Amino acid sequence: MENTIDSKKNELRLNQITETILDSYERLGGINHLEGPNLPSKKEVSRLVKSLSTIMFPGFYEEATINKNHPEGYLLAQCSTVLECLTNLLQKSLRHECKDGVTCLRSEGDCWDDAVEIGFRLMENIPMIREVVHQDIKAAFKGDPAASSYFEIVLSYPSVQAILVHRLAHFLEMQKVPFIPRMMSEYLHEKTGIDIHPGAKIGNGFFIDHGTGVVIGSTSIIGNNVKLYQHVTLGALSLTDVDRLRNEQKKRHPTVEDNVTIYAGATILGGKTVIGSGSVIGGNVWLTRSVPPDTTVTFDSPYLIFKQKDKVEKHVIDYQI
Repeated sequence: MENTIDSKKNELRLNQITETILDSYERLGGINHLEGPNLPSKKEVSRLVKSLSTIMFPGFYEEATINKNHPEGYLLAQCSTVLECLTNLLQKSLRHECKDGVTCLRSEGDCWDDAVEIGFRLMENIPMIREVVHQDIKAAFKGDPAASSYFEIVLSYPSVQAILVHRLAHFLEMQKVPFIPRMMSEYLHEKTGIDIHPGAKIGNGFFIDHGTGVVIGSTSIIGNNVKLYQHVTLGALSLTDVDRLRNEQKKRHPTVEDNVTIYAGATILGGKTVIGSGSVIGGNVWLTRSVPPDTTVTFDSPYLIFKQKDKVEKHVIDYQI
């Protein structure tokens, strides 16, 4: 009898919990409805990233059965699968943006046509994107004495995969695709610890050594042959709510010109901050002002203090970069 009463109490309690959660859905939103113009899912986007990476470098990121003498059939099948997945995701993103008829006047048919066109544009640009990524791989090989081959870099360097996906996501960002570019970049952020906003413009021969903790903001501009180390931040200065509205479309993140090296832990902030070509920014430097070309920026020789049982020694650090 007691168990029956407890069971009814638990059922009533669970029903009340369900009603409360449903009420929060009504008040706060946050449901990706399965019917109607639903949003792309993280699982679909992760599958897209993996498939695109496989087309970029077959056999490196996923197993690929490919006849080296006759690759056409394999590649045609891969491209067809990716295009179908990409087009469906694009249509979901475009339709959801227009679902209330407020921000967009496209019909469902128009969204599908636009999705197909953008999907084909990305696929048509893969050879060009591969050429740029190949320069990134060469920069990694040149910039890391520990690298034994290009194959090792593609197989094992998380920074190369992050840059590869950024190149693809940036293309979609430039097509004004909602949701998907940022989801692609955040998928790689979760996997690698490297956070590159798809809006950032990055030149050729880009290398991030080690990579963990690197943050590159949405309006950052990076030139050719730039090298970053771990925990570098290219960020924005904090804004008030009023400033945020005024600066929404303005450049908020730094510009780094060609042939710049930025060492571990450096933080560079502000849309007006320009790091001149050929400059070197030392580790843990904090910058909110521009740097002329061919300039080295470091701290002014901090001290290391060695405490032993009977004596204390103070040594000036001599930075040689």
